[in-house]
Amino acid sequence: MAKLASELAKTPRKSVSFRLKNDPGIISIPQSSKGHSASDKVQPKNNDKNELQSTPPGSLRKRLIVPRSNSDSESEYSASNSEEDEGVAHESEDTNASVLSQKIQTQSRVSAPVCKGTPSKKMRRDKTCDLVEEYFEAHSSSQVLTSDRTLQKLRRAALDQQTLRNLLSKVSPSFSTELKQLNQQYEKLFHKWMLQLHLGFNIVLYGLGSKRDLLERFRTTMLQDCIHVVINGFFPGISVKSILNSITEGVLDHVGTFRSVLDQLDWIIHRFKEDSSLELFLLIHNLDSQMLRGDKSQQIIGQLSSLRNIYLVASVDHLNAPLMWDHAKQSLYNWLWYETTTYSPYTEETSYENSLLVKQSGALPLSALTHVLRSLTPNARGIFRLLMKYQLDKQEDPSYTGLSFQDFYQQCREAFLVNSDLTLRAQLTEFRDHKLIRTKKGTDGVEYLIIPVDRGTLIDFLEKEEEEA
Repeated sequence: MAKLASELAKTPRKSVSFRLKNDPGIISIPQSSKGHSASDKVQPKNNDKNELQSTPPGSLRKRLIVPRSNSDSESEYSASNSEEDEGVAHESEDTNASVLSQKIQTQSRVSAPVCKGTPSKKMRRDKTCDLVEEYFEAHSSSQVLTSDRTLQKLRRAALDQQTLRNLLSKVSPSFSTELKQLNQQYEKLFHKWMLQLHLGFNIVLYGLGSKRDLLERFRTTMLQDCIHVVINGFFPGISVKSILNSITEGVLDHVGTFRSVLDQLDWIIHRFKEDSSLELFLLIHNLDSQMLRGDKSQQIIGQLSSLRNIYLVASVDHLNAPLMWDHAKQSLYNWLWYETTTYSPYTEETSYENSLLVKQSGALPLSALTHVLRSLTPNARGIFRLLMKYQLDKQEDPSYTGLSFQDFYQQCREAFLVNSDLTLRAQLTEFRDHKLIRTKKGTDGVEYLIIPVDRGTLIDFLEKEEEEA
């Protein structure tokens, strides 16, 4: 073997490859020179090709490949090995491409019947959007028509307040017999209410229909010999100040003014606690009215009702009336609830509301003036009447801006209506609360008084007062 190797080393132009069948662990690798010519190459026969050439395994070929950057000259085995590696890579790429194409074909075969059978969510959404757009396009060009049957286009003219009341009084209510029996059942509770009032409870009536007539029958039946005050909460000019004034002036005979409403309330509470023989019944229609539903008003009325010798009977009509009272106010009122559904029309309660069926002729402010002045003292009515007459005399003057406070005080003092300017200011404050007068300062800084009611209403009021007198 050594001799054969030396001979091969001496003749580099001839390449001889051989294989030792008996020794499988030895692998011979052919060697070639870079500078050999094509005529010097040994051309083996085709049938002996497998025997003369031996191909090493892939792991060994990778070990024999030497990178070009690490050697100065090109490796003798790099060309043949790279060609073989490229072939293997191409084969693997072809195999991967074929497998990938088979997967895509398989997925398309599986998903094809699903898409064909049921539409996707996107297709449904697009279809719905198209239907919506088609609907609005079809109805956008059509003209919208509304009914022109309004109250303003009625052929009949608007009625005045008195004519409307006369027409409504002629209409007989349905089921009058049943309603009469229902009211008789409520009247049987009057004695029970009196007992519960003396036990420390207060009565509140709720239900459908006006309860004004029911409370009026309770007053005429049970409170004829008792001191009582009736308060119309539905009146637009009512206030808690007027309620306290009716108690201090009409019941306790107090003369003078108070610094604030709270001072007046403390004085009333002190008087009723001192004299246990005093008893007062308060009847309030529509305690949940817009003028009395405030937190301050409810607190003051609740403190009055909490006294042992003040008894409160009230009615509510609003659906959310119990929301006015928290736990503190409910403890002050100590209510007993009675459902008194009467189905009676709210004739008196709605007489102060503006309606399209009623002619705006001043009947509303005229009735308001009448109700307010009837609840005032004679001196207060005289003060207001004096201001009204002066305004009627001067209202034709275009430069009339009102009566100054000092001039008005002198006129009231000459008529023996007031004895000091404090008393006059207290009366004016009550008028202002009822929105019967309005004060404004002129350019000279003087305070002027004016009644914000038209001339015709004032003349009708004076004529009505003279007829009743």
